[in-house]
This record gives sequence, structure tokens and C-alpha cells, in this order.
Amino acid sequence: MISQLASASMEGEFIVRNLQRSLLFQDVGESELASYAANARVQNFSQGQYVYRQGDPSDVFYIVATGEAELVVTRDDGVKSVVGRIDAGGHFGETGILSSKPHSVGARALCDLVVICFDKYFFKTTILSNQKIHNRLDALLAERLRVAFHDYADPAGVQQPDKETLKAAELILFKEKSFSADQVSGLIKNKNDTIRPSRTAQKIQAAIDRFVAESEPYMITGEAGTGKSFIARQIHSQADWTDGPYQEIDLREYEPEWLERILFGTEQGVYPFAQMRQAGALRVSGGTLVFTNVHLMGERLQRRLLQAIERKTFTPVDSDRQLAVRSRIVFISTFSFRQLGKSKKLLPELLNFFEKHHFHVPPLRKHKKDIPLLISYYLDRYSKEYEKKIYRVSSETLGILMHYDWPGNLTELASVMRRAVMLAQNDEILPEEILLGLPKSEGKWEYNILRIPWIRKFLSSSIFPLGPRIVVGFFLLITVIALFSGPQHGVSNAGITMGWYIGWPLMFFSFFFLARTWCSVCTLAVPGRILQNLVKPQKKTPSYIKNNSGWIMAILCILVFWVEIVWDAYNSPWLTGGIILAVTTGSIIFSVLYSRRSWCRYLCPLGAVNAIFSMPSIVELRSNRHVCLNRCQEHACFVGGATGLGCPMFRHPYLVDNNRDCIMCANCIKNCNNSSIQLNIRLAPNELWTLKNPRKADSFLIISMGAIFFPFALHEKFSHLVDLLVADLAEIGVVLPDFLAGSLIFFTLILVFQLGYYFMVTSQCLYAKIERETLLPLLGYGFIPLILGGFMAVHLEAFISGAGRIVPNIQEWLGLQYSYENIRLISSDSTYVLKALTVIGGLLASLYATYRLTERTIAGSVLNIKPLMIPFSFLFTLAGLFLIMV
Repeated sequence: MISQLASASMEGEFIVRNLQRSLLFQDVGESELASYAANARVQNFSQGQYVYRQGDPSDVFYIVATGEAELVVTRDDGVKSVVGRIDAGGHFGETGILSSKPHSVGARALCDLVVICFDKYFFKTTILSNQKIHNRLDALLAERLRVAFHDYADPAGVQQPDKETLKAAELILFKEKSFSADQVSGLIKNKNDTIRPSRTAQKIQAAIDRFVAESEPYMITGEAGTGKSFIARQIHSQADWTDGPYQEIDLREYEPEWLERILFGTEQGVYPFAQMRQAGALRVSGGTLVFTNVHLMGERLQRRLLQAIERKTFTPVDSDRQLAVRSRIVFISTFSFRQLGKSKKLLPELLNFFEKHHFHVPPLRKHKKDIPLLISYYLDRYSKEYEKKIYRVSSETLGILMHYDWPGNLTELASVMRRAVMLAQNDEILPEEILLGLPKSEGKWEYNILRIPWIRKFLSSSIFPLGPRIVVGFFLLITVIALFSGPQHGVSNAGITMGWYIGWPLMFFSFFFLARTWCSVCTLAVPGRILQNLVKPQKKTPSYIKNNSGWIMAILCILVFWVEIVWDAYNSPWLTGGIILAVTTGSIIFSVLYSRRSWCRYLCPLGAVNAIFSMPSIVELRSNRHVCLNRCQEHACFVGGATGLGCPMFRHPYLVDNNRDCIMCANCIKNCNNSSIQLNIRLAPNELWTLKNPRKADSFLIISMGAIFFPFALHEKFSHLVDLLVADLAEIGVVLPDFLAGSLIFFTLILVFQLGYYFMVTSQCLYAKIERETLLPLLGYGFIPLILGGFMAVHLEAFISGAGRIVPNIQEWLGLQYSYENIRLISSDSTYVLKALTVIGGLLASLYATYRLTERTIAGSVLNIKPLMIPFSFLFTLAGLFLIMV
């Protein structure tokens, strides 16, 4: 009996002591608190145990003595969200009692919880009769309402995967063991076959199962679009803590200080409905906290998270109080684990932890066996969305999809299938309805000149490009006639002047001002197109040519310059004419064999020069992808329409993100009924540093053009350099013909530049901790403006000094009196100023492009001058040599 009285006394003291800590009872005297304690009881709850559930009767009022409780709302679809936390001294359960309704939220123990309980009758008749307590309760309920309004206007951002997302994730992550042919309608012919997930897909599922079984933080890496977030959501939905919220935090969207407050919270008061941000996201019981773009995470935050992971506790921003980590931490990155370590974007200690808790999601090209199943899912999904009934893809279409490398992975596949469903007219997806590639966003700092009525009218009319093509064709015809029938001395031949001193410089100037428009008015392809209209070939360009066109065009382009320079085509009418005829012959052959302009797109050496040097142009042709995606049904810009042919270069404007493959022929402008096409004047050619798929072949050609500049700029002096080499070699007993000596100089220069570029990139990668395979094909694009500036400067000199001789050329050809004196258009000094400005302008543009490219490769790190010193030194040296040569 005595022990029972002692126990009751101790419990009473415990209750009084904890009631004194409560805001609600702070103004109540000790004797009155003792009388309250006599009518109270103490109850214990273990972590995760519910005090009451949503919908239970409201019979008890609770005061938190020790521990912490969280209030949970369950939606109609079963998804649970934590809406508040109650610390020691706080209270809950009064709302249902006051409203005489069941509990609108559930309450569960966030950790081991001790509560003081008063029954409903005592709370209403005794506790609320105390005016001081009543006033306090009114103030606290008003605070609760204020917080509720604030959270409604500015939600905390906690996300729950919806059913559609989880359904997509289950399919994409191959939750089923096998799928019958009926489930992938029409994708395979034998209905007895089954489509089973590939080994890669099975590894993905094994990783999911492993992380579900564990409770430790983990990291997922992989290329963009591989489904990393899907995997994290799937792990969350299958784990024991699936009742908790799933929250993704994109580190690009938060300032470091504000992010720390969101994660670690601030010192909480006892207000029952404190804001979630005040509590800290790491305190969400059973939640999953996913950090994307982790390479952007600051060192301070990394250290705090590492400490929280190791100790399983953390302290709020403005407190030393240790709190338990209740959320599971997940890191997601598009950088590989090796890249994160090599670039030191994450702390070594953090990487050491994640080394055992890490999975790299393979790109789609590594498990193409899974593509048929994915196609089936997307056909079903988008058919429902666009109210169509499309059940299959043709065998040829499936072959195209299976042979593509999918650089955008699942994101790109979804985009391609969505466009195909939009475009499809029947119940089957055909090859011409497959537009491979990712949509690109519109650029910045641009103005659409198609808003000017007369420009749109001109480009939409039959005059363009036919009119300019007739003019160019007329002068080309005169040039060819002059080359073969005029004087064979280079200076006297009008064809040489019109080709090398007027036409060729104008083409180089057009790269900057008109992008690749020259290709649309080029008449070298006209004979081939005339024959193509008669033969009407249906064959498509072979895959080998498509896949290797960058290298083929680069090699052919270098060979053309080799012939020009080494055999001095600038003074040889027959050789110049032969080059023109060779290019025309190539166009004729491929036009007869294959559909559209295969030669221009994949092989033409002049097209290679056009493609590379049109990228820094001040104009661009793009489409409004939102209009294309949401309003267009026929895609006449690509396939053709009543007003004209489709794109001759096999490029849908929706997918164009650079000037490399667009020849500005205006077919898409004529065919588009939605005014989606834009012809923009732009301030900065951001395609140089935002290009989605940089090609090694492009960088090889760019650097080769930098080397070719020097023998090209020497022009007539090149033959003297060859003579000196031949003489020097003769002195040591080596006899070389002039063309071999010239070839030796020509190709040695290219080799030296390629090796120099390779070692420059390697040095920069070692110094700046960048992946060489990433930077090697990319950095060359930054040099384009300077190299184009150098060639424009040389051609400016050629035009000013040589274009004026066209008149005496014609006079001499016709047997009239002529004179080659005073034919220069402007003085040499004025010309040099213009040439220097051209080179300097190219240098400045290349410096900025190189800066942006380097910034792109070291995303997340602070970019200072040190990583730029090596490429900038290369550019300044090259620009200095250009200024000397021009």
C-alpha cells in the first residue's frame, strides 16, 4: 500500500513538473496543477505507434511530457502526409473534443513518447473553466490557423509518387518476370514467344530489392533520362517506411543557407502545428529525402549530412540539441561515381560511404532488349492521351528504334513515341513517323525576323530559294565556261577570279551572316536533283554512311583543300574546274541512288565547311517546340505538304538545335500551318556550348582547318616554301617531287595541330579534374569563331585585292584592251584594320565559348581562371599567328 502511494506521488510530481513546462498551463498555480494531476494519467507509446488514428473518437486531451509526436493526414487515396509535430510541452487532441467530431488527423510517436492524458469531460468542465488556460488555448488555436494559411500558400514541397508514376516505374523497371507477346501488341510476330527483361533490367531490379531491404542512405548515378528518380520512388514505395513522404530536392534551386534551414530545421517551440520547415526535413518519420544534382552540393552541407549519416543524429540550425535522423537520404547524379571522385565534387569520406551503397543505372543502349516492352507501354499511354488506337509498330520501324543509340535514354524514347503517336494516321507506327532526337528549348537573346511581313512573304514565296539559285547558277555556269575556255594563266582567267576571289570569299562571309544558306542556293546539286525527279529513287542512305558521315565529310574536305593548296588550284583553271565537276558528279551519283539530298547532308566536302562555320552565325532557324508538340498533327515541315517538299536534309525543325544540318531552304516555313518556325537573329551562338551530341569528327575537322589556314594564307608563297624544302632535302640526298614535299608540309601541319590539341585537352583535364572523353569532342567547338575569323580575314584580302580584276579578265577573254593596274578596292592599311578586327572579334567569341564549354564540363565547381589558362593560351597564340599571317 505504501509503495503504491509512493508511486502515485511520484507520478503526480512528474505530471505537475511537465504541466509547468507547457505553454497552456504556464499561468496556473502549483496547487491547481496538483489537482489537475490527480485527474490525469500517464501513457507510454513506442516509436511509430499511433496514439490515435484519423477518424477515431475524440475522447482524450494529451500533453507531451517527453519525446515527440507527429500529426498525420491520410488522403482518400491512402497517401499519408505529416502536417505537424508536437514537442515536449505541446498538446493535441483538443480539436475533436471542441468540435464533437472524430479526429481529423492521426497522431503517432516519432520516438518513444510519454503523454499526460485528460479525459474529455474533465477537459471541458474543469480545465477550460480556467479563463487563463482558455485564453492561452485560443491564442494557440489562432497560431495554428495562421500557420495553416501560410503552409497552404507556400507548401513545403513534400511529394508523393502518384499511382500513374508508380505504374510507369513498375513497367520501366520490369517488376514482372516476363511479358507475353499479347502484352506488347504486334511487336513480335510469334504469339508463343515471350519478352523477358534483359540482364541489365534484372540487375536494376536486384539493386532495388537490395536498397529496399536496407535502411542506409544510398546513391544512384547514371546518364540523364535513365530513370534514376523512378528507381528512388520505387524503392520508397516498396520499403517499410512507404507511409512517409517522398521529397526530391534539386540543388540547382536552393541557396545553401536556406537549404540548411529546410533540412535541419530551427529550434522548435511547442506550438502543436509548427511548420514542417521549422522542424527540418531530416525529421520526417519514414520519409525519403532525395538530392538531385549532388555535384552542386556545398562542402559545408556535405559535412553536415555526412555527420548526420554517421551519427544518425543532427542539430537544428540555431540549436545544439541532438535530434534523431528519421528520413532516408538518397543522392542522385548524372556524373558517374568515378567522375565525382576524380573531380572532387564530393568529399572523399562521403564517397567512401556511398561506395558500398551505390548503383549505376546503365543507359538504354546497354539494354536494348527492353525497348519493345517500353514501346508497348508508351503506345498504350499516348494512345489514351491523344484518343487514338495504335497497337503496333512496323517491323522496319522497330528496326530503326532498335538500332538507334538513344543518347537521351528513356526520356528521349518517350518523346519519340509521343511524337509518333501524334503523327500516326493509322493503327501502326511507320518509319516516316519516327523523328529521332530530343526537343530543344528556344534560345535566348534572339529576335524572330519572320515577324517582319516582307521577310516572311519573301521566304514563303516561290522566289526563294529559286531566284537566288538561278543567279548563282548563272554565274557558276559562266565560271565553268571561263575555266575551260578562257586563258589558262590564272591571273587572266575570269573563272579563277569569279571562283577563288569572288565566290569563295562571299561563301565564307555568308557563314557568319546567313549561316548555311549557301547550300540552299548552291547549283552544284541541281543536275542531281533534276535526275532525281526523273528516276525518283526510294532507297535510303546506308546506315554506314549516316553513322560515319562526320568523318567522311571531314576527310573529303581536307582532301579538297589538299588538292587546292598543293597543286595550286588558285592559278590552275582546269584543276579548279575539275574540283567543281567532281563535287557535282558526287551529287549526281547519290541523288540517283538515294532519296532527298543524301550527298549534301552526309558527304559533300563543301557542306562540311558550311556545316562547321555556320554554327557561330548570327542567324538560326528553329521551331517553337511547344507549338509543334501541342498543335501540330501533320508535321508537313518534315514530310512535305501541298505547298512544297519536306526537309531535304532529313531534319525535323522540332529537333534542330544547331546550324550544322539546316541549309535555310525555307521548305519548313512554307509548309508549316502553325507559324511554329522561327528565323532568329541572335546575339550569342549558344549552340557552341550547349550542343547535345558533340562529335569527335567535328573537332577533328575544326582543328584541321586551323592547321590548313597557314598554307592557305601563304597562297602563292606556299610554292616557295615547297621549293625550299625540296632543296634542303636534296642536299642530304633525298629527292622529292614538289607535290610530295607540299603534301608533307600540309599533312605534318595537321598532325602537329591534332597532337597539340590532344595534349592541350589532356593537360587541361588533368589540371581541372575533367573527363578527357567529355572534353575532347567538345572543346573544338569553342575554337570555331577564331578559325572562321582567320579564314574570313584571308578571304577579305583575296576579295579586296583580286575581285577587281574581273573586268580586265573579261576584256582579255574577249580580246579587248585591258589593264591590271589599280584594281585593289581599298588600301592595304584599311584592309589590315578590317582583317585585324575580324580576327580579334573571332578571338573574343572563342574565349567566351571556351569559357562556357569549360564551365559546362566542371558543373558545380567554381570556375576560375586556372582551368582556362591552357586553352586561352592556345587561343591567344593562334590569334597572334593569324594576325601575322593575314
